[in-house]
Amino acid sequence: MANFLVVTAIGTDRPGIVNELTQLVMQTNCNIVDSRLAVFGNEFTLILLLSGEWNAITRFENDLSIRSAQLELITLMKRTSEHELVNYTTQMLIKLDGQDAPGCIGQFTQYLAEQGVDLSSFRTKAKSGYQQIQMVINLNDTVDLLDLKQHFTELAGQLNLTIRFEQLEQSELKEQ
Repeated sequence: MANFLVVTAIGTDRPGIVNELTQLVMQTNCNIVDSRLAVFGNEFTLILLLSGEWNAITRFENDLSIRSAQLELITLMKRTSEHELVNYTTQMLIKLDGQDAPGCIGQFTQYLAEQGVDLSSFRTKAKSGYQQIQMVINLNDTVDLLDLKQHFTELAGQLNLTIRFEQLEQSELKEQ
């Protein structure tokens, strides 16, 4: 039976650092099931979902504790289980851009939380007073899509942001 481990590593961005971590995954006989990498300022953040036998996951946890100090990384690990797919009827990509304003992202995420909408992907970028926001939301039959679009459009207008909605295809839904 496969076991799963979520790993987050943060450290100064430099060539070869991701290779150091992926080599450790291979040496401990674990498998990378999913991953995300981002650079913020001069720091990289790597998030991995690993799978493996219990002893392989345990070995990785122990070995990473030692290697993270040597590589000057902050790491966090948590055991988890395999992701269970929820049958959503629609997946929507929402793109916003315009003038950067403190707190505007929170207004959109608050509305989603109040409506019980699953936020599956979120990305923001702000620079020189301009911001771009992309979010992917998963919807089921209980969500009023027209109401959600209307609320987001009104909120975007109040915040001087342009907004675009793209409904993702079913094949894209299965890839998430």
